[in-house]
Amino acid sequence: MTNSTAHQSLPELTLLRHGETQWNRVGRYQGQQDSPLTLTGIGQIRAIAQTLRPQITELKAYQVWSSPLTRTRQSVSVFCEELGISYDDVHFDDRLMERAFGRWEGLTLDEIAAKFPDDVAAEKANRWNFAIPGGGESFADVAKRLNSWLDDVAGQGPLIVMAHGGSGRVLRGVCMGASPQSIFAFNEPQSTAFVISNGSSTTINATAKHLQAVGLDNAGLGVRI
Repeated sequence: MTNSTAHQSLPELTLLRHGETQWNRVGRYQGQQDSPLTLTGIGQIRAIAQTLRPQITELKAYQVWSSPLTRTRQSVSVFCEELGISYDDVHFDDRLMERAFGRWEGLTLDEIAAKFPDDVAAEKANRWNFAIPGGGESFADVAKRLNSWLDDVAGQGPLIVMAHGGSGRVLRGVCMGASPQSIFAFNEPQSTAFVISNGSSTTINATAKHLQAVGLDNAGLGVRI
């Protein structure tokens, strides 16, 4: 269970994913390790920040929260600079970090399947509850820590949140009361924002105009790692 019913007083959340990283580009699982943003990743964050500018009209009303991992720190720094928000005002919280992928971190899916076929079978059998060996988490573990964070921010003003592909999907699902099966179907593009309010989510993609302005031809859809 995602425990969404406990969060009826949630603020509006504008949820973002960090930009493309070097490991995203080659399909390596990052988890709680890090690789730096690519130039594409920086452009993705710039484009979605500029797309959101007309909609975030009262910047002083927003709190900005972020995972403390390097790729989200880089991304939220770019986002803040684009919108004139002080980076010093960003709240960093470990509970927003990506799922810990344990011994899968740094490997591609093909490498994981070759080295740890039993892991792959176990996750396929019980994807929500399977904790990856070597210090990894289950999706249920991620939901638990995100629910704890949501309890702490309930009743506050609107929030901007810089997270990850996995933790972002779970956070969106918890806020919407989605089932695990629905959460697994979510996509978290790297130049898209999800505005979550009253249990529903509105998708805002970076516009072609703003993507082209930073030298990108598309919205960076795709990689889920």
